[in-house]
Formats: sequence, structure tokens, C-alpha cells
Amino acid sequence: MEWTEEHDVFLCREVLLLDPFQYPYRSKERGDVWGQVAINLNSSNHPKFKVSKRSVRDRLTLLQSRYKEKMKREEMASGIDCEETELDRALEEIIEKEKASESSRNEGSSAQVKKDKEAAEEQRLKAMERLGQTTKRQVEADGKEMTPKKSRRSGSETLEYLRDKFQSESQYKKQELALRVKEQESRDAQQKIMVEQQRQMQQQQNELLKIMQKQQAKQEEQIQNFQMLFLQQQQQQQSQILMSLLDKKNT
Repeated sequence: MEWTEEHDVFLCREVLLLDPFQYPYRSKERGDVWGQVAINLNSSNHPKFKVSKRSVRDRLTLLQSRYKEKMKREEMASGIDCEETELDRALEEIIEKEKASESSRNEGSSAQVKKDKEAAEEQRLKAMERLGQTTKRQVEADGKEMTPKKSRRSGSETLEYLRDKFQSESQYKKQELALRVKEQESRDAQQKIMVEQQRQMQQQQNELLKIMQKQQAKQEEQIQNFQMLFLQQQQQQQSQILMSLLDKKNT
């Protein structure tokens, strides 16, 4: 199938909800989650998917690689305001979840993972602060107004946003499916009524045909009886005429 950005967004939503990274790499559990991701996507009506467990995993790896390259380019071109898409936010959250899960397994301590995440977040905020100060000094030196750069959502805000959006769309799909089921039930009921009406009409036609056949048979019988009576009368008349002629001849 041909992947579009809409397909990629749906893939990232499923990955965020099912979270295959909570299980070790190449484990049966992680493979089962990837299989469930593929099943959920293939059940989508819009957009349409035709994917396998391996294809969704390979596609996400490609998207992560592209996103990391994009982030490197943005860091090198500091001061350029790039619009952040829903796909960017989802990939950022996925990468963070994967790193956190791997770190948790390697360190074996949730406290250490939390500390590392807080440190990473603090470093990211400091880097953004330094970047903002550098950009401000550069703009002030050039005598230009600084364009405020859009702040990224935090990981928890991104996940909450995606969950709310997914739940809204899921609720809409459920309502749409229920409406389709009702419409199909209504069509089935109408179809049954039509079939029953046709059956009754056919039965009435058959009964009417039987009545007509009986009437026709009765009429044919009456005609035959009339013809036989007529022939008998003719024979009697002929016999009488013949007897009369014989009587006259004898006299």
C-alpha cells in the first residue's frame, strides 16, 4: 500500500496507545503488540490499511529516522521557526517512550528512569532557553524584531492530546457503525416485508388461477353436455322422420 501522512498519524496513535516498547526487544509480547497494531489498522475504514506486523514496525523505524534527521537540521539552523505537525509530536512522544522503556530495563530502577527523564527535560529546556537568548541577542544586534518560536508540547500533554483525539474519533466511528447497523436492520426488515408481500401476491395469483381453471373446466363440461344433448335430439328427430316415412310407405 502507499503510505500517506494520514496513514502515518494513525500508525503513531496505535503505537502510543498499545505501547509495544513496554516489552523487551524481540520478545513474544512485543511481537504480539505489533501484530495487534496491524490488526487495528487493517480494521480501519478511513484511511484504508493493508499492513502486516513487520511492515508497521519497519514503517515506524523509517519515520523515527526521518524525524531525528529533521531535528538535527533544525538544531543546525537555530533560530528558524518550523511548524510542528501532529505527526512530529507523536513521533517525539514515541521516541521518548522507547528511550524510557529501554532505560528502565537497563537500569532496573523506575526512580532512576524518572530522574533521567527529568534531567533530560531540564537539559532540553535549558537548551531552548540558551537558544532563545542567543537568537534574541542576534536579532537585537541586527535591529530586528524577534519572532517568538512555538513551544513544543510536553510528552504528557502530547499523549493526552492524542488520546483525546483518538477517543473522539473512536466514539464517532462507533456511532457511525451503530447507525449503519440500524440502517441495515431497517433494510433487512423492509426486504422481509417485500418478500412476504410477493409471496402473498404469488399465492393469491395461484389461487385465482386455480379458480379460473375450475371455471373453465366446468364450462367445457357444460359445452360437452350441451353438444351431447343436441346430438341426441337430432338422432331422435331423424328416427321419428324415418318412422313416419316408413308408415306412409306401408299404407
